[in-house]
Amino acid sequence: MSTSDDDLVSVERALATHLEFSDAAPITLKAAEFYRFAVDLLCERSATVEKLAAALRDPSGEIPVAVVEDPLVRVTLDEAVSRLEQGFLDESAWTEVVTMLRLVADVLERHGPAAPPTGAEVSQGHTVTTAPGRSAWLYAANGEGATPTPLGQTFLGTFERDFLRGVPGDLLEPTHATRRGLDEGFAALSALLPELGPSVAAHYIGVGVVDVHTEGETFLAGNVGRIPGVVFFSENRIARPWRLAETALHEGLHLKLFDIQRSSSIFAEPDRLPDGPKIKVPWLKWASMVAPNEWALDRALGAYHVYAHLVLFHEALKTRLTPELLRRFGEPEPSDTPSLHRFGAERAQFLGEEILSRGAAALTDQGREFVTWLLHAVKESARA
Repeated sequence: MSTSDDDLVSVERALATHLEFSDAAPITLKAAEFYRFAVDLLCERSATVEKLAAALRDPSGEIPVAVVEDPLVRVTLDEAVSRLEQGFLDESAWTEVVTMLRLVADVLERHGPAAPPTGAEVSQGHTVTTAPGRSAWLYAANGEGATPTPLGQTFLGTFERDFLRGVPGDLLEPTHATRRGLDEGFAALSALLPELGPSVAAHYIGVGVVDVHTEGETFLAGNVGRIPGVVFFSENRIARPWRLAETALHEGLHLKLFDIQRSSSIFAEPDRLPDGPKIKVPWLKWASMVAPNEWALDRALGAYHVYAHLVLFHEALKTRLTPELLRRFGEPEPSDTPSLHRFGAERAQFLGEEILSRGAAALTDQGREFVTWLLHAVKESARA
């Protein structure tokens, strides 16, 4: 192992094991506890919710992990708690909570208490191996002409409304080739980054293959806050292992940040971020309604979090591609000639410094620690 790789091992370990900002085990546990607390909070205010939740609890009295990890359950609870924090929870919100708990109870009765509710309804048992010993459910249609179950229909409706948002696109039936491509891409990520890869993969709950028809650009992959824990990949990204490895890392880091923000306080007043300071992005020369070149702090933080880790990924590609990895996963595709702000190191350092400079007052002490910690990792990766 070279001195450079020794340094990368140190950076990778730091990016995979920080108890508050990167270690998947405590972060996902804290996120699950947040949603269990949300259920308990709602139970205190509704006998109906309390009765429905009681039917879901395991012998120890806990709501099962599969339930509190479920993307549709999380969104429903997030919205209810948000309204409660604002001082009201109207009848429609209570109806959404009650309906979701009833749908989940129905799924668990049919599939067993360990079943991931949405996954059980939309995957037909298909999974993706996201890391050694860990998998996520894979969306698979119920068959041509089949009617989706109520929870499955809710998932499809959310996908249409909140992911596609009027853009033409489809969720695809996975083929043998796409299933193999997903498994190989995630395997390549864990082989290249044996600590960070599994740490990011732990935040994946579900995966979908999509065909999205965007005008003027090629859709690669994406996720949306209303389907947390689920990433939708284009067939383009699945076609080559290293291509998917980078994309899976990128999208998985968004999932990780979502969970981090359920267990850590990053912004002092999250609701006021849209009206707060903005960061002008020098590598985006033109702005549009869809792609502004000035970002609010939360958007800048999301990009910064990804770029900081991509520095490590690209440095690892330079030093860790053994003959065995090349035989197994092939050669990475050549990249364009780097230019200022083109790749992770420059972008990450710029965003980190701008967030600390322009957004210091909007960050909590923990938020400033998070940004500073990532900035240190970026500089160490670039020096390795």
